[in-house]
Amino acid sequence: MTRRERFALAFYDQAKSDWDVYNSLAKLRLARCHELHYLQMACEKLAKAYALRKVDADVDSVTEQHVAFHSFINAYLRSPAVAKAYAGQDARHRELCKTSGTIAREIEKLAPAVDRKAFPENAEYPWERGDTVLTPCKYSFPALSLLEEPGGRAFLRLVAEVVRDYTPTA
Repeated sequence: MTRRERFALAFYDQAKSDWDVYNSLAKLRLARCHELHYLQMACEKLAKAYALRKVDADVDSVTEQHVAFHSFINAYLRSPAVAKAYAGQDARHRELCKTSGTIAREIEKLAPAVDRKAFPENAEYPWERGDTVLTPCKYSFPALSLLEEPGGRAFLRLVAEVVRDYTPTA
């Protein structure tokens, strides 16, 4: 097994574990930041695991980036498997693509390593807005309220499918 393949499998294993924790936390009704933190980590690692399946992937580049999920989910939504699943349902597929893209961007912003000046809201650390210091455990993350709507539930089913269908090779 090559270094790239070892990292791909490791990122998948950790993504699967993070996804399982996300699902467990979502049932507990704790502060929303905790479940969103695990959702963000699962999504980021899934994108890395899938990126590392490509033989020409630069392992160091892939492992160091924090913004990959939005691009990954857009590519996944254009895959033959998804196209087949939505055959004859073009409007529904377009809506899933639109909603998934929006949610994926918001999930990426939850990572503290993403541009904190432009996107201070994150699931781990307090941030300032004017003279106020906000904490993740008391913040509602309104941009991710989409997760509770039909399109958001479809997005979460899509992520579950991505987790379930992972194979180590492209």
